[in-house]
Amino acid sequence: MTVHANFLPITASPILSVRDLTVGFTGDDGWLVAAAGVSFDLWPGRTTGLVGESGCGKTVTALALMGLVPPPGRITTGSIQLGGQELTTLDAAGLDRVRGRRIAMIFQEPMTALNPVFTVGEQVAEVLRAHRGLDRRAAWAEAVEGLHRVGIADPARRATAYPHQMSGGMRQRAMIAMALAGEPDVLIADEPTTALDVTIQAQIIDLLLDIQERMGLTILFISHDLGVVSEVADEVLVMYAGRLVEAAPAAALFAGPQHPYTQGLLATLPGRTAPGTRLPSIPGQVPDLRRLPAGCRFSDRCSRVKTACRTAEPELRTIGTAHRAACIRIGA
Repeated sequence: MTVHANFLPITASPILSVRDLTVGFTGDDGWLVAAAGVSFDLWPGRTTGLVGESGCGKTVTALALMGLVPPPGRITTGSIQLGGQELTTLDAAGLDRVRGRRIAMIFQEPMTALNPVFTVGEQVAEVLRAHRGLDRRAAWAEAVEGLHRVGIADPARRATAYPHQMSGGMRQRAMIAMALAGEPDVLIADEPTTALDVTIQAQIIDLLLDIQERMGLTILFISHDLGVVSEVADEVLVMYAGRLVEAAPAAALFAGPQHPYTQGLLATLPGRTAPGTRLPSIPGQVPDLRRLPAGCRFSDRCSRVKTACRTAEPELRTIGTAHRAACIRIGA
């Protein structure tokens, strides 16, 4: 496994800052918190990986950044600042001006994210008209060029195709073209390679890295696959049961994970065990957010648990300069 290395220096100010973000949903069983007290920064021109098992709160966090948390969900506390502008207080019109123009998102499944009754070219052109003020003719020409930039062959013909007439890889490229049409500063990629075969996955990752280099994009790359994240991320955030449990530069995290959950995730990667031996697994499953264990949320699955772990929920603690983990054993 090769850890991605982007040697752009970290600037003095993050482009996006999230502080104490909490997102919840009202359900039949009462109030459910899907993301609890999440804080992190995204830095200009760099990629941050957000990883964790399904249901840990990754996508909910991304939707909150976009102002797209579906009802009956809502942000209850926290701050999201993009270039110094607070997003949580914007009304619908304000969010429409920001979303797609300054921050954009590639969704996990393009077949459901793209509108089936409009051609791909029309959907990319719509972004160009809304956010860059182009007329229909200019927007269509730019949409075709945008499809070409993301590696779609014969873009003029493909622009007239409907989503169901394209392969999964081409639909994902079209989603990328649509997200980039407004020339955003921040791109959120939510599991952009999950439904694709290995060859197409590699092509999409290479495409994102190439676009980042050309445009100076800041990327939040969401995945459950640490192997994929190691190829793209400069910094890594690890999420478990709605909370961040570890945050570190990618090289530091892969070389020396501190939280037992992160250690367990890394241990399951192929190549970390001897050939012919059984891959290890993390016992149990992610807890039901309606019935969380007392204290540390990972305590029921942790092989190093002790009594104190079940009495109080640990906060992120700093190890060294930029590595943080939420475990009472840190520094003990």
